[in-house]
Amino acid sequence: MNQYSIRQYVVWLMFLPLILLAAGMETYFLHDRFADMELDTQENGELLISQLASSSEYAVFSNNQLFLQNIAKAALERKDVRGVLIVDAQAKILLNEGQFSESFKHEIIGSNLSSVLHTPGVVKLRSSAKHELWLAHAIVPAQITLDEIVTPVAAKPIGMAFMEISRSRLERYKTRMLWVTGSITLLFLLITLYVAYIVSRRITHPIQKLSDAVQLIGTGKLDTRVIMDTDVRELATLAEGLNSSTEHLQQEQLILQNRINEATFALREKMEEAERGSHDKSHFLAVASHDLRQPLHALGLYVSELQRKLSGTGEQRLVEQVGQSVESLSELLNALLDISKLDAGSVVPQLRICSVSDILESLAANFQMLASVKHIHLVFRPCDYFVTSDAMLLERILVNLLSNAIRYTRPNGTVMVACRKRGSRLQIEVRDRGIGISNEDQAHIFREFFQIEQTQLDVNKGLGLGLAIVNRLAKLLEHKIDLRSAPGKGSVFAVEVPLAPRPEHSSKTVEPRANWGVSILSGKHFLTVDDDAAVLSGTAGILAGWGCQVSAAASLAEVKELLASGLKWDFIVSDYQLGNATNGLDVIALIRAQQNNLIPCVLVSGDTSAEVLNQASASGVHLLYKPIQPGKLRSLITYLLEQASRRN
Repeated sequence: MNQYSIRQYVVWLMFLPLILLAAGMETYFLHDRFADMELDTQENGELLISQLASSSEYAVFSNNQLFLQNIAKAALERKDVRGVLIVDAQAKILLNEGQFSESFKHEIIGSNLSSVLHTPGVVKLRSSAKHELWLAHAIVPAQITLDEIVTPVAAKPIGMAFMEISRSRLERYKTRMLWVTGSITLLFLLITLYVAYIVSRRITHPIQKLSDAVQLIGTGKLDTRVIMDTDVRELATLAEGLNSSTEHLQQEQLILQNRINEATFALREKMEEAERGSHDKSHFLAVASHDLRQPLHALGLYVSELQRKLSGTGEQRLVEQVGQSVESLSELLNALLDISKLDAGSVVPQLRICSVSDILESLAANFQMLASVKHIHLVFRPCDYFVTSDAMLLERILVNLLSNAIRYTRPNGTVMVACRKRGSRLQIEVRDRGIGISNEDQAHIFREFFQIEQTQLDVNKGLGLGLAIVNRLAKLLEHKIDLRSAPGKGSVFAVEVPLAPRPEHSSKTVEPRANWGVSILSGKHFLTVDDDAAVLSGTAGILAGWGCQVSAAASLAEVKELLASGLKWDFIVSDYQLGNATNGLDVIALIRAQQNNLIPCVLVSGDTSAEVLNQASASGVHLLYKPIQPGKLRSLITYLLEQASRRN
């Protein structure tokens, strides 16, 4: 839609009525003037033809040609008279003088002469041209009344006089009058337009200043003021009101800005306080993670060693109960620390291309022993896809799902881990034939500390945090979690992960898992390293109980002494933090360099930060977090030794 300025509207409002008025008046007066001129021409012609007819009466009667010529000559001397024609009663031409037009000769003399003969009075003949006027008048003898009582009888015409009058001069005069009148009107309108333009400036210029000021105020320049120099009272009042409103708005903005600054300062202080609290919380979690996991790890090792050494039925049952309590405490600690770290935002995913087969192999190594103890058939379907995710966090999701599946599956049941390709995404599914989940419980299953109100198949009934951690990790990784379940028919948990292209250097395929035996541990030379004497002793005792030959060291210096004595090992179990600015990765790197062999090893740590995980991944070392269940440690060691034997 076109927009016009106020000046244009004002000019049009002033100019348009004048145009209409001028056009109307000019049309009216010109039409009236032209009508008068036409009438004057008509009357003048009628007068001339009447005089001609009267003067020609005697000459026609006496057939006096000379007299008729003199009469015609006198008539032709009049302006605009072009030709004179006189005929007798028998339509015989007595006189034809002047320059008749071709149309007159054709239409009057040639055809219509007899049609107008004997017509009394003045006759205006139809003309085919607009520049000609044709008139005719009957020539009637004059009658002298001798007796006023006797009514004279109308005399018969003795002839007819015709006259052609030119209208060219009249048309030229009309044209000239049109030009003069139009020029005067146009000049008048131009002068009026200029005056309207000047007058409109006195209105539109102040309004334009007000408009510009409003636009500046709209952009935030509240110091804008309008200086109005006009004699229009309303505009001056409007300018004063605008200045007053702007000043008031500027003051309000200043007050509001001060309040915002105060609120921002207070908010910044609270944010800094919250950040300090978050930092302190993260620091506390890191310290608590290490300090709490360390004694629980040692306690678990000692309980496992105690179970191996005690043979009495009563004592064995007591130790098993203690072991279950330690396992529950470990799970509770791990879950609470994980939930706290996720809520604190200290877990930052490291998205990269991950091999699904590697993750499934790690899960198999960790859960095959647990599943066999509970008489559950654990199946891993081969999957050679690659996905974009954080391998550790994705594995943690599957660990929690697989742990729940095993816990809620009856003995001699089956738990399966399989993959399904769905377009550009991969669904990693954990299927079980357990007790199932009702539709009502499915709406709450991912809440903290929520547990299904059904008979548990595991003495350790869990804490209700596993799926809450799964939900938080899935949101952190932007992976979708899908659940299909029915009471008594089992459950299917699916993690939907975006597919990634296969790396060029990777050609690994997944082979079906073999049976996981423990005889491979017998006679193997193990090195365990930990700066905590209790943990070191417990780990060494556990390994020795599995039939391994164990060397123990509390520091990197002691490891160097053992190497100097010529010892060699088949496997290394080392703590990450060893003190004196050294760690377990330094130990592993030293031994591998000395023996020139990629010795399988497990790094144990109570520090769950991403930095430790990245260092372990870069070194190709498997990382386990304290506290560790001995069965899980033994399963992983068995798996790594089998892999090493296949490579050799």
